[in-house]
Parts: sequence; structure tokens; C-alpha cells
Amino acid sequence: MQVVVEKLTPERRRELTRSTLIDAAADVFAKRGFHAASLEEIAETAGFTRGAIYKNFENKEELFFAVIERRIDAQLSRFREVLREDRAAATDPARLAGIWQEVLAFDTEWFTLDLEFRLYAMRNEDARRRWVAHERELRNLVARFIEEMQNALGTSTSIDADTMAGIVMPASQGFWQWAALDPDQAHFYTAFLEVLIKGVGYEQT
Repeated sequence: MQVVVEKLTPERRRELTRSTLIDAAADVFAKRGFHAASLEEIAETAGFTRGAIYKNFENKEELFFAVIERRIDAQLSRFREVLREDRAAATDPARLAGIWQEVLAFDTEWFTLDLEFRLYAMRNEDARRRWVAHERELRNLVARFIEEMQNALGTSTSIDADTMAGIVMPASQGFWQWAALDPDQAHFYTAFLEVLIKGVGYEQT
């Protein structure tokens, strides 16, 4: 059998390098935290030099944001996949809430890291501006995802997707941080989502 070897163009090579760096950064950030993580360790973990990072990212903050985007994209893709397999969940608040929490896969290390960066951004104006811009992009991504799922599943709510995303994202942060300290309270997040879904009148069109 003939083995087809992919010819790497400069663009494809850069794409692979960037992806490898993001994977390595996710591991190092989770293990060390944002402040303690060094670009040297991230580069070494990825099998590159520190110069490779600066060719693809402006600084450690930009690399951190890329890790967040990768995580959100993976979660939304998984949620989309599950709903396509279980379309009935679209009109069942309890099941929909349970699926969403399951897809998020609560991770204490990750939410500790997220909180660390938020506190850093509160004390650093440049980081705060970057964080706000990034969060707004993510909120828009989640809103477009909500619209996509509503159209695909034939459902609607009494509030628009942008407002829905604006409620779910900050509320989720609060519940996750609470659960990071007391895991026994994690089930309240599912209850919150169920109440929210019922409250906005999530129904079949």
C-alpha cells in the first residue's frame, strides 16, 4: 500500500507549530499556573526553542488566550455533537442542563488558572483591556453557537442569543469557582441552568 506523505507548505508548517505550542502551553499553564509558567518550559515541552513562540505569539498573554479559545472550541464542538445525537434534549431543560455541564468537564486546575489570570487582569490595565476584548469575542462565539443550535433543532427562547450568552458565561464562572473550593456544590450549576432554560421559555418552534 502506498503511503501518502503530506507536503508541508510554510503555512501548514506554521499551523502545526502553533497548534503544538498551544497544546504544550495548556499542559504547562495547568501545572504551573499563569505566572509561574515560563516560555522556556512551554517551548521545551513543545520541542521548540523560545524563538518559535515569539514567531507565533506576541507574548505569554496571547498564548494564554489561544489556549482558552482552543478549550472553548472543543467544548462547543462536543456539545454540538451530543445534541445532534440526542435531539430530544433540546426541549428538555433538565437533560439540556446536564449535557452542558457534562461537556464542560469541570476541571479544578483549569478554573484555578482562569481565576489567577482574572485577578492579574484586574491589577494590570493592559491585561484587563486584552481580557475584556477576548471575553467579548468568546461571548459572541457562544451566542452564534446558540443561534446555530436553535436553527438546527428548531427551538427558540424569549430572549436573544447575545443576552443568553451574556448571562450564562459570567454566571458559569461564579459557579465553577465556587465548586473549585467545594466540589459537593457543583450540582447547583445544573439546577441554575435548568431554571434559566425554563425561565427563558426554551421551546420547539
